[in-house]
Amino acid sequence: MGKPAQTAARQSLIARLTMYWKMEGANIAIVPIAMVLFAGGQVGPTSLIALVPMMALLAIGTLYWRAKLHQIERGISPDDMVSKLAQLDMPMAAGSIIAVLAAAGAWTVPGWAVGTADKWVATSAAILTVLEYINYYHRQLQHFDHLPDWKRLLSGRGFRKSQLRRDIERVRNYSA
Repeated sequence: MGKPAQTAARQSLIARLTMYWKMEGANIAIVPIAMVLFAGGQVGPTSLIALVPMMALLAIGTLYWRAKLHQIERGISPDDMVSKLAQLDMPMAAGSIIAVLAAAGAWTVPGWAVGTADKWVATSAAILTVLEYINYYHRQLQHFDHLPDWKRLLSGRGFRKSQLRRDIERVRNYSA
């Protein structure tokens, strides 16, 4: 009796992970293009400084969820990918800080931004960068796409460690 339920749960997880990695991969291009279009193409270096780490974090999400999918579908360990992504933790933290500083500079330093729309692109990209960094390397912020996660958030049990953080800790403890 448990076998059909396990198969249905496995297929549901495979479908969700397939959607996650494809969505993150598509967003590497869709989000910056939408932002640049919003700004009427009037973006400068400040926006680009904020967009690059945001795009890198979306790429990290793409690689991570694809590795998790391969673990479930094919039994391929994600540990090599997790180890590589763990090495990007501090560079992505630095990229997040630089994105925030660039956005702040766009609003406070004359001449740093091409115009108001450029300031908003830099600010939006910086916010998304910080949120993606936290969501992948520290705490799961995304709860709207999976009912059990949503219920956990509404129950008041707070934000749990992100899946990547848990895998990084598992891999580090295993190799220690």
